[in-house]
Amino acid sequence: MDLKLFFDPVDESIIDSALSPSVFQNIAYLHTDKKINLKGMRVALIGLNEGRGYLVDKDLSEVPNRIRKSLYPLTIGLNHHGIVDLGDLRKGPSFEETNLRLKEVCEYLISQEILPIILGGLQNMTLGQYLSYESTGKLLTLLSIDAKLDLEESENPTDSYLGTIFKHNPNYLFNYIHLGYQSYLLKESKLNMLETLGFDAYRLGEFKGNIKETEPIIRDADLISFDLSALQSIYCPDTLNPNVFGFSGEEACQLCWYAGLNNKLSSIGFYNMTAALAEDNKTAQVVATMIWYFIDGVFNRKGNQYFTSSDYLTYEVTLNEGVGDIRFFKSKLSEKWWMEITEINHKSVFLRNKMIPCSYNDYKTALNGELPERWIKAQSK
Repeated sequence: MDLKLFFDPVDESIIDSALSPSVFQNIAYLHTDKKINLKGMRVALIGLNEGRGYLVDKDLSEVPNRIRKSLYPLTIGLNHHGIVDLGDLRKGPSFEETNLRLKEVCEYLISQEILPIILGGLQNMTLGQYLSYESTGKLLTLLSIDAKLDLEESENPTDSYLGTIFKHNPNYLFNYIHLGYQSYLLKESKLNMLETLGFDAYRLGEFKGNIKETEPIIRDADLISFDLSALQSIYCPDTLNPNVFGFSGEEACQLCWYAGLNNKLSSIGFYNMTAALAEDNKTAQVVATMIWYFIDGVFNRKGNQYFTSSDYLTYEVTLNEGVGDIRFFKSKLSEKWWMEITEINHKSVFLRNKMIPCSYNDYKTALNGELPERWIKAQSK
């Protein structure tokens, strides 16, 4: 696949020759006017400036470069080789065509075991990100970090794109997880709909002061769609729907660190930044730092899990509800926990979802004779 046909090179005017050798700009491979070389690459930045998927077209042409200007001067580890900035994806004749181009590019990168990081665009571009997995033959978990649920019956595609994903045929969505919703922005009927479909939704307030509890949730995701409006506007004022309440900048960086560490995760998109505030540089700085934490997490991954190896401790808890034993696994290296769904044979299409990320609190719940809620939800699927 000739990626040069899909991308405008990185604008050389944003490259600062005075920056030290240890910063992002000089560690990453930047696609300028040369052939794109993907050999040895692990992550690929994709700039998106598509703003036509809204009731009124948005000019998002500056968004990727604003992020780059804040990202390029950040110091990263000298061992973080394998980062490429592909430049900006060329827009198609229509919004739908741009989404298909994003699908094709992400599909190719994922097949090469290169993780796409999408910078910019409206969040309904998540559709292209999701469709890129259609050829993998896997059942996926999509996690959306968002203050509201984009499942409205609306003419505005940014408010309704999830319905397209949920109804897509063929259906390869094993689970949808909504993280960080705010109750006053979400209709109860839509929340009930998620529950009926067997999907998971977590309110913002559940994690205030306890952000570590998001880690097992994020560890279950194959792809993440991050609406930057989910952050407090004091940190990210330049977004499509700025909110006074939301995750803090520090919490958002922690979420991104957890996402980067997730061996299962193979793409992430940062959407709904608008570049509408001419004097604002805060939003780009926060987003760039989030991306820095994500990439650092990727380069600190521990590799594939082999739960039968000596790297894991095994705990079996017997319950008195006819369930039998629940087996828990704890990594000696990361101290992370998993629990096993046992009624899945080795040929099942659900096999890759057999091991459920969990926390020590789930293990304690089982010790108290109760079924962990995560286990109940996973078993029902």
